Amino acid sequence: MTEAPSTLADLLRLATWSPRDLVAAVNTRLSRQGRDRLRIDATAGYFWLRGGQPRPHMRWLVAAVLSERLGFKVDTGQLWPGTQGSEIAAASGFESVSHVDDLVRELGHLSTVAATPLSPVGDASGLDLVAAVLDQFGGISVPARLRPDHEKVHPEQVDLVAAHVADLRRLDDRHGGGALSVRYVTAQLRSTMDMVEYASYDAVTGRRLLAIIADLAQLLGWLHFDSSHYGAAERYLLLSVGVCRALHDTERAANVIGMLSYVSAFAGHGRQAQHLAEAAHAESRSADPIMRARLLGREATAAAADGDITGFRRCAEEATALLSDGDKRQPRPAFLYYLSPLQLAAETGQALVTLANQSTAHRTRLLDEGIEVLSAAVTEMTASDDANGPAYARSGLLHSTFLARALVQRGRTSDAIGVIRADLPLLPTVQSPRGRSYLKSLRPTLGRHARSAEVKAFLPEFDAALLNA
Repeated sequence: MTEAPSTLADLLRLATWSPRDLVAAVNTRLSRQGRDRLRIDATAGYFWLRGGQPRPHMRWLVAAVLSERLGFKVDTGQLWPGTQGSEIAAASGFESVSHVDDLVRELGHLSTVAATPLSPVGDASGLDLVAAVLDQFGGISVPARLRPDHEKVHPEQVDLVAAHVADLRRLDDRHGGGALSVRYVTAQLRSTMDMVEYASYDAVTGRRLLAIIADLAQLLGWLHFDSSHYGAAERYLLLSVGVCRALHDTERAANVIGMLSYVSAFAGHGRQAQHLAEAAHAESRSADPIMRARLLGREATAAAADGDITGFRRCAEEATALLSDGDKRQPRPAFLYYLSPLQLAAETGQALVTLANQSTAHRTRLLDEGIEVLSAAVTEMTASDDANGPAYARSGLLHSTFLARALVQRGRTSDAIGVIRADLPLLPTVQSPRGRSYLKSLRPTLGRHARSAEVKAFLPEFDAALLNA
């Protein structure tokens, strides 16, 4: 019997990678996630081979990259023995979850550690995310808690909390996942979990409280993703799926799995992101066109990340048709309040730019198509709705960075400057670290065109806006 490879050197040999290849794969993953500021020196791998250790978040990323390359799970303990004790793998530890209390306990622990500067929650590989969604969180029970010696939760209180969650989502639409938003939503999750754990309520109220917890966990997953904390985002979303399944709420669960697919696509998981989108379809039992459009849109993004242009075209066109033909008078799930032809168009344009960057023969055509779609969507998204700015400012800023990059790639630097200049007034409003990171990454791209008089004149304005934001 052959012993499994256990050291970094053994695993690199199996992967047919040099230490520089490993670092290049890690840096590519970081760039795809909008975390260029965390990129590491090309020679860091040699330091690791000599026994040196990177920081915890980087250890998990190295393990995830090797897992993707090798097709089997690699733990940080294999790479750096003795380092695993205080760390949490985003997709681990769910085998013993059999009761909703287990999920609440896991969420409580996650809420105390996820928002810390050196969060111990490591990124999961795509394989682990798919396995967790397909194999975990079955048969979980949801009890009523009628406790005569505890205060009772009244329906009006639940109404108030549910309305607050809706407001928090709309706040994110405008401002994004800054540190203050993460802290505030985390506090709201803890307060709701306190009600579940320590109050008295009937079965109906209990289910409503747990649905709120699932929604808050999903929102925190999104906020952490927006802050480029992928491990915490993945774990929050997986736990949200668990709560949804405990409630037998298949549509809510499918929506969360679809979001996990989107996160996975940006994490560079490619094919596994598509598997998650397929799992979301399998979870959903709805014929509702809005729900189907949402899941198809997620699948289109995953297909683009995997370089599957045929799959992308099929899903994007079907999603657009469903959303356009749907009965606007028909009530939609509350968690899909934001989905509109405009939002779907922005996602489609972004996916076209992603595909273009993986193509050679069709690059120009895909870029031009992406520019056309994004130009219309971004113009509408960044138009002010009121004194507080555009209602979907975060999404507008994010998608405009894809538009600007595509314009630069097509040699239309003057148009790219116009797009970026229109973005700058959004910076005081949008706290999204992800959107800001993508915008900042355009600075060196423009700097390479500094011989142009127009670019040279714009760069000080751009630098000042980034410095004062």
